[in-house]
Amino acid sequence: SYSSFVPSSFTSSSSLSPKRKKPSRRTRRGGGGEKKKKSFFGVFGTAEALRRYSPIEDRNIREASGLVKSKLNSDVKTHKHAIFWTHNDSGDRARVFAIRVGGGAPGSSNVVEETADVSVVAEVTILNAGARDWEDLALWQDRDDGMKQKLCAGDIGSYRGEVVIYCFPEPKLSSNYKNVSFTKKEYLKVSYTEKIRLRYPSNEKHDAETLLVDPHTAQFLIVTKKNNNKGGLYVSEPIRSLSRSTSNALKFIRKIKLYGTSSGATGGDISWSGKKIVLKSYGRYVYEYTRQSFFDPNRDPNVRGLGEWDPSEALALDNDVPDENEIWTLNEGSRSSLKRYRLR
Repeated sequence: SYSSFVPSSFTSSSSLSPKRKKPSRRTRRGGGGEKKKKSFFGVFGTAEALRRYSPIEDRNIREASGLVKSKLNSDVKTHKHAIFWTHNDSGDRARVFAIRVGGGAPGSSNVVEETADVSVVAEVTILNAGARDWEDLALWQDRDDGMKQKLCAGDIGSYRGEVVIYCFPEPKLSSNYKNVSFTKKEYLKVSYTEKIRLRYPSNEKHDAETLLVDPHTAQFLIVTKKNNNKGGLYVSEPIRSLSRSTSNALKFIRKIKLYGTSSGATGGDISWSGKKIVLKSYGRYVYEYTRQSFFDPNRDPNVRGLGEWDPSEALALDNDVPDENEIWTLNEGSRSSLKRYRLR
């Protein structure tokens, strides 16, 4: 259960939890033991732009919202290509798109303006699924179904008391997409294997744009947007124990306050190791947590400045990087474009 990783003192079922203590103003240390300046919000660091890719030429991607890197289809050995899944915001039908990105081993320190080799190679329709307001995608390795990689689409947007999550097996794409000159898009259909309804405690209603699946415990984590100047972290029971026929209760864990944004979290990701969580909002910052700090209501994130204005909602961690310090963002609107940053 959620208590397997959250200390008992953090398991309040209502957002009316005890007041948070102010975090220590002691100098904290970031990665590599380097001293950082004192800050109420933890370490203030930077993120270096590594690559900016050309716009995605697919008119079906009108308002990209969620983003997650494929574990099944990406080349994790040679890094010759990577596959990212995305979907549209509200107003579209239930479908996801596979974006192929080529070239460039993770960890490169040079900023590169890519003008080619970014293409949509597949469009997948999820049969019989609803799509009121899809906001994020999460990756789930289902240990009770032969360790299958599944994608979970979060119908969690639009201020409401109950949200819906659809999980389905990640499609194995044709090997043709590995050829840079191959431009024909696959059209696939899959059925969802899980439709799960989750409700906030105490008849609360929220707007949310961030869905994660904890790889350690296989629980849904939802980060809501701002309400009274703070968002919140809500956690489900393990996915396999959730009812498929009735609504399941979420547990409130902590308030989430993000520096320098008026909207709160618009996207995020958790590393495949489960050790790092990064949240995104509109603007110049991303927000980095360790596993321990994410579930601790007395700890705020390490704030990383992007060095530029990034209007993207969606964020994905690049889990092929050993230190899990690279992120990708994808902006909304027609001709969306990917950017890759390295956290420092």
